[in-house]
Amino acid sequence: MTTSSRPIAVVTGASSGIGEQYARRYAREGFDLVLVARSEKVLQSLAVELAAAHQIYVDVHSADLADPEAVAILVKKLTSELPRVDHLVNCAGAAMNGDLANADEAALQQMIALNITALTLLTRAAIIRMRAAGTGTIVNVASAAGYQPMPHMAAYSASKSYVLMFTEAMYEENRRYGLRIFAVAPGDTDTPMSTRAKNARKPEQVVDTTWGAMSGHAPSVVDGAANRILIMLLDRVVPKRLGLRVAERMFRDVA
Repeated sequence: MTTSSRPIAVVTGASSGIGEQYARRYAREGFDLVLVARSEKVLQSLAVELAAAHQIYVDVHSADLADPEAVAILVKKLTSELPRVDHLVNCAGAAMNGDLANADEAALQQMIALNITALTLLTRAAIIRMRAAGTGTIVNVASAAGYQPMPHMAAYSASKSYVLMFTEAMYEENRRYGLRIFAVAPGDTDTPMSTRAKNARKPEQVVDTTWGAMSGHAPSVVDGAANRILIMLLDRVVPKRLGLRVAERMFRDVA
């Protein structure tokens, strides 16, 4: 990829939304980049812009990470083809709204493959590489929805709960190897995936929250004070049955 001495960050889902803002932040911080998404033309345009603005090297890797073969190719790149992997941001993800009974089976399988399988395998590949180096950072983008079962968004919220639990376990498994692994859980954010953008956070705010957490020791962080308070209430104050009923009413319109 490059013979420069700059650190390398790999960002999935980099063509828009939060992933794009991660790419922009890493570029400003002086990282060389590997940008991953399905939209090659969009990635190429972003790569040209960032390379020119920050005098860095930007590699474009077009891939549909719901495809096992595409994941295998990227895993190989992480484990053996890049000169090193200093940071990995697993931001690629998909959401599905509506009752599970009405969900398209193929779309459901793709969401699970992207949100769970691809993230798990890419995290594993980066850990192998980072353990050998004795350093590295992995950021897995979860969701505030992962803290609460969400009727009418059941599979999505469950997939993000997996991201949270998996990432927190990886945090503890790998502390003694010098790795910083943590999850970031945005609430509703102004991105192409957003369903309720009226009071949504900005992607840049999610990235700022991430950057602030990198020097800390928490295995996960929730973006936004309002989201943190809501999750605390649901977890510690509101009975589970009441929380489920409130969530069902909130998302009934997408059923």
